[in-house]
Amino acid sequence: MGASPDIPRQINMRMNILVLALVTAAVAWPIVAAERAAISLAETATNDSPVAETSVSDSPQAVKAAKERGAKLAAKDIKAGEQRILYFGKPWSGGKPLVDETTGYRVQIVGGCLASDQFDAEVQAYNKTMRDWHAKTKTAGPSQKQ
Repeated sequence: MGASPDIPRQINMRMNILVLALVTAAVAWPIVAAERAAISLAETATNDSPVAETSVSDSPQAVKAAKERGAKLAAKDIKAGEQRILYFGKPWSGGKPLVDETTGYRVQIVGGCLASDQFDAEVQAYNKTMRDWHAKTKTAGPSQKQ
């Protein structure tokens, strides 16, 4: 018995799918990496990034310090005219614009599903400061009509 004529076709199709997946990853990776690299507390002074995992400590003191950092970084960004909302957690919906529905500010994805309490506290404090400032001033984001 000889090999089925469909086997070479199946192998060819699987190779095409693999090549397509690799090309897609190669094109998408720099975009994803650039977005994630924009958020890194460890490099705040050099690349004005708001937040990133800085340590594994989720002690009450570390969480409190993270909240203070988040609020301070948001205040700094507001002063610099940089309004944004940080997002982490479940993947952002495909096709949904990266815009916060409440403020109209751009949304910047800063992490995935898993995060420390410290990271969560810093992001939440940052976003609360941004949203409070928006509610106080009603300053529209670039995607919102003024």
